Amino acid sequence: MKAVYCDRHRLHSPGTVVEGGVARPSRDVPARLDALLRAVRRAGLAVLDAVDHGSAPLAAVHTGRYLDFLAASEGTEHGPLAPAIFETRPDAYRPDWSPIAKAGYHLRDQITPLGEGTWQAAYWAAQVALTAAALIRAGERRAYALCRPSGHHAGRDFGGGATYLNNAAIAARALATSLGRVSLIDIDVHHGNGTQDIFWEDPNVFFASLHRSPAGYYPHLTGFSDETGGQPAPGLTLNHPLAERTGDAAYLMAFTACLDAALAHRPAALVISLGFDALASDPARGLQLTADAFGTMGNRLGQLDLPVLLVQEGGYDLATLEQVATRFLSAFTGDG
Repeated sequence: MKAVYCDRHRLHSPGTVVEGGVARPSRDVPARLDALLRAVRRAGLAVLDAVDHGSAPLAAVHTGRYLDFLAASEGTEHGPLAPAIFETRPDAYRPDWSPIAKAGYHLRDQITPLGEGTWQAAYWAAQVALTAAALIRAGERRAYALCRPSGHHAGRDFGGGATYLNNAAIAARALATSLGRVSLIDIDVHHGNGTQDIFWEDPNVFFASLHRSPAGYYPHLTGFSDETGGQPAPGLTLNHPLAERTGDAAYLMAFTACLDAALAHRPAALVISLGFDALASDPARGLQLTADAFGTMGNRLGQLDLPVLLVQEGGYDLATLEQVATRFLSAFTGDG
């Protein structure tokens, strides 16, 4: 099995962010990917460099004005660019707005700043996912995209939740274009609101997300069980919100339900938005999973008789991240 990596992720350094009116250090630090890369090597995966597939696959998922905003925004003389005010009316957009006005239109929060290297890091994270998807298209049965920044909170015309480009959605759409139907399961602790936005009306992509309930938890506005897809794709979105202190047993039941539904879509490939932040020790403080649960999920996914692409999302406990990722990957490849 091969993993795809790009060292340009280090160009993104968010520094201090604001969440709920409180300033704190960003949890998305380069050491996250260092830990995951060590896990990849411990699990015996071959590591490949990302290949540049250009901007067209990005434009197949995100709007042109959003991509232009990201590419042109590298912060200000006072530091990274973040919203000072939020515009929520879709029809209010003006192309002659200042960068900070566009930030208030395109970014959903203040934990997603744009710094000097953010666009390059996000662009190459998407290329990591596309390179891994190309391996699947070429006949590989398993591949792992080591993406940073993560992507699942980024929608068609917006970013948020420390994400800018939706790596998993970009890869899934590329696979659907060439292979046909695709299923995508998000096991990050947070709802994949950006992925849901992108595939809400897409009959070729089934999307399931199991996550801590958005009642009082990020992204707050989406991820409820009655969100099931738009008119062209009814029933192709499945949300499985979980109570705050959900542990292994209930989580694995929800995972089984999501996996069964994803397979019922009869996909040509399965994409997994792989977050490790449901771990009990993670600072996201969402759920109470142990490493055993991730080992179980890795084993189940590894035994599937269809191609599976892993795309990295969250996971912020640097003390345990390498160990839990090694556990998952070893089980996924059949060595654990």
